[in-house]
Amino acid sequence: MRRTDRRRETAVVSRHRRRRGRTRRFGRIAPVILIFVLAAAVLSRTSLFSELKDALPISGSSAKLRQYAREHGLSVSDYPEKLIELYQRNPETEQFVFEYPLVKDNPPADDLSGLDTSSVPLLMQWDQRWGYGQYAGNIFGLSGCGPTCLSMVAIYLTGDTSMTPAWMGEFASEHGYAVEGSGSAWALFSEGGKELGFDVTEIPLDEERIAANLEVNNPIVAVMGPGDFTTTGHFIVLTGYENGKIRVNDPNNRGNSEKLWEFDRIQSQIRDLWVFRNL
Repeated sequence: MRRTDRRRETAVVSRHRRRRGRTRRFGRIAPVILIFVLAAAVLSRTSLFSELKDALPISGSSAKLRQYAREHGLSVSDYPEKLIELYQRNPETEQFVFEYPLVKDNPPADDLSGLDTSSVPLLMQWDQRWGYGQYAGNIFGLSGCGPTCLSMVAIYLTGDTSMTPAWMGEFASEHGYAVEGSGSAWALFSEGGKELGFDVTEIPLDEERIAANLEVNNPIVAVMGPGDFTTTGHFIVLTGYENGKIRVNDPNNRGNSEKLWEFDRIQSQIRDLWVFRNL
């Protein structure tokens, strides 16, 4: 046999030996891996797992949430992750989020008697009176901006305080305007508004047209894209025009509703507009 052939043979034998060695080593550690996986599965079903989850760091205001949970016999695992994220983004939702495990099963309010309807009322999608219900495959407080906006408009135009956000959410779901996993179809306003008996007109993105309607108290629903109000998509109501600026009702943020907004600031964020009037 030539020297080159011997070298090739030696290399092949060495490779086979290395493979057998790796196989033996894996065979020795495989039982350890299996034991670890089984132990993790058992641990996940114990209260110890909840305690460990409570100890995990959550950014932002998590310490306050953990403290509240412990004081009330709860754990962080009792809170949907999306609700925790909502609180971190918007501290206004503190009570809504913190009390979720305690009051989430309460029935929604079916009337808002006593609500001032002399102007478009500001209603929040995460109000405890309806925010824990389900809408479009999610918690209403997270996905219910559409029904909440239509509720604000409807209550203002009719004075009918039974048209709550929860009622409007049911209307949207029953009429096919709730989009699973997304929220509300734009048709909730352009078509659903007409089904409710309102005159609904889509208008162009023109400041003079917007101002003219707001000055005669015609509320305008706006679809907002990423920017000051949302990172994805959101509905708000334009309610007034004061000193050349626009007042809005943002169902997800009271702070935004307390400001006056320059048209130039929000113009690029607006995707569509519908004016509502009584017939």
